[in-house]
Amino acid sequence: MNNNTAKLMLVVALGFVGGMLPRASASEWDQKTIFTFSGPVEIPRQVLDAGTYVFKLADSASDRNIVQVFSKNEKHL
Repeated sequence: MNNNTAKLMLVVALGFVGGMLPRASASEWDQKTIFTFSGPVEIPRQVLDAGTYVFKLADSASDRNIVQVFSKNEKHL
C-alpha cells in the first residue's frame, strides 16, 4: 500500500468514525473530538505514536478547515 493510499484510508476511516459519533451542537465552536490509536498514525507531515489525542477546529473565523491535534492533556499542539 503506498503512502497516498494509506492517507486516503485514514481520512475515510476518520470520516466514517466521525459520522457515527453523536453530532456536536452548533454552539460548540471547536468541535473537539478525542481519538485513541492503538498504533502509529500518519497525518500530514507528522506521525502520531499510539495514544490519545485531541482534535479541534482552529479558532479561526476565516478558515474553518484547519484541524489542530493536541496531546491528551491539550498542552502540546
